[in-house]
Amino acid sequence: MIFIAYSGGALVGELLLNLSLSQLLTIMASALGSGILIGLERERHNNAAGEPSFAGLRSFTIAALLGALCFLIHLAVGIVGAAAVTAFCLYSLYKQQKDIGSTTELAFLMTYLIGALCVFNPLFAAGLAVLLTIVLRAKGVMHRFAGQTIRDFELRDGLFLLALILIALPLMPNQPYWDSVLNPYVILKLVILILIVQSLAHVAKRLFSQDKALILSSFASGFVSSTATVASYGMQVRAGKADAKISAGAALLSCVSTLVQLLIVVAGVSLGWLKFLLLPCIAGIVMLTVTALFLLHKMPMSSQQKNVSSETSNMAEDSRMFSIKEAVIIALTLTVIQALVYGLSVLLGDKGLIIGTLLASLFEVHAAMTAVVVQGDIHNSILVYAMVLGLATHSGSKCVNAFMTGGWRYGIYFAPVQIVHVLCVGGLLLLQV
Repeated sequence: MIFIAYSGGALVGELLLNLSLSQLLTIMASALGSGILIGLERERHNNAAGEPSFAGLRSFTIAALLGALCFLIHLAVGIVGAAAVTAFCLYSLYKQQKDIGSTTELAFLMTYLIGALCVFNPLFAAGLAVLLTIVLRAKGVMHRFAGQTIRDFELRDGLFLLALILIALPLMPNQPYWDSVLNPYVILKLVILILIVQSLAHVAKRLFSQDKALILSSFASGFVSSTATVASYGMQVRAGKADAKISAGAALLSCVSTLVQLLIVVAGVSLGWLKFLLLPCIAGIVMLTVTALFLLHKMPMSSQQKNVSSETSNMAEDSRMFSIKEAVIIALTLTVIQALVYGLSVLLGDKGLIIGTLLASLFEVHAAMTAVVVQGDIHNSILVYAMVLGLATHSGSKCVNAFMTGGWRYGIYFAPVQIVHVLCVGGLLLLQV
C-alpha cells in the first residue's frame, strides 16, 4: 500500500521523480480501474434510460486518470484541476435543457477526487469507487425504498431514534447518583435498547406474511410484558375464543422474548454478566422456541386468528414503530426497582437483596435481574443465587397466572415447559458458580 504526504516545499514533479516505476503504475492502474468501473455504470445507465449526459465511459476514465496525474505533479496543480472539474460540472448543470438531476455531475467530480486519492491510498480509493458504483446502480431500489416502502412515521421515528443514539446519549452524564444505581446514561441506554427492540418487531411484521402474524405478535408483545401476554391468551381460552394448545404455544413465545430482553438489558449494564448469562439463556430460548413451534405446528387459521392477523397487519402499517411512553415507563420501572432492591440490600444485607429480588421478580423480572447485576460481579455467589431465585419466582408466577386465567388445559400445556426451562437455565447458572 502506498501512502504519500506532501511537504510544504514540494517542487513540481517531485513525486514523479521520487516514486518508483512500480509505484507509479500502481497509482495509475488504480485510477484507471476506478474510472472504468464508474464510467461503465454511467454509460449503461445513460443507454438504458435514454437520457442525455455530458459524460460516459471515456470521460469518467479520463477524470480519474486526470485526478491522479494532477496530484502527482503538484498539490497546487491538483487543486486547480479540482476547481476546473467543478466548474465543468456546474456549467453542465446550467446548460441542461430539463432537470434530469445532478447525480452524474457529482459522480464525475467524485471520480476526479477518487483518482487523486489513488496517489495517497490506492486501496481505499478503489473501495470508494466500488461504493460509488453500488450507490449509482441502486437508483431504482433506493427510489422505491424512499418513495414507496418506508412510511412517513417510520422515517420520523427512525430519525428520532438516531438522534437519541448520536446526540442525546453522548451528552448524557455517565455517573451514578446513588452508589451504583440511578445512572442517567444507563437509563437512557435502556430506553434506546427498548425502542430498538420495538422497532425490530415492527420491521419483522412488515416483512413477514400474515400467516406468521400470531407468532410475531406473541414474540413482540413479550418485550412489553410477557406476564400480560400469558394472561391475555389465557382469558381468550377461558372465553372460548381460542384453542388452549395454540394459545399456550404463543404464550411460550412471549417467554422467549423475556430471555432475549434480559440479555439486552444486562448487556447495557455489564458485559461480564452478559457472558455469564449467555449460554443458559440460549439454552432456555432454544427449549421454549422448539416447544412453542411444536404446539403451533399446523395451527388452523380460524376466523379469530384471521382477525388477529388482520389487526397485526394494520398495526404494522398504521401505528408507530415504537412507543416512547412504554419505553420510558419500562426503563423508569427498571430503575425504581433497582433502587428499591439496592436499598433493601443496604438495610438488610444479603437477606434484603434476596427478599427484594423475589418481590421484584413477581412484577418485573428484568428490573429484578438488573438490580442484581449492578450489585457486583459474577464472582459473588449470593448474587447468582438471588438471580436464580428471581427467575424461578417469575416463572412460577406465570404458571399460576396461566392456570388462573386460562384454566387447567391451558395451564397444562404452558406450565411444564415453563418449569423445565427455568430449571435448565437456573441449573446452568449454578454450575458456573
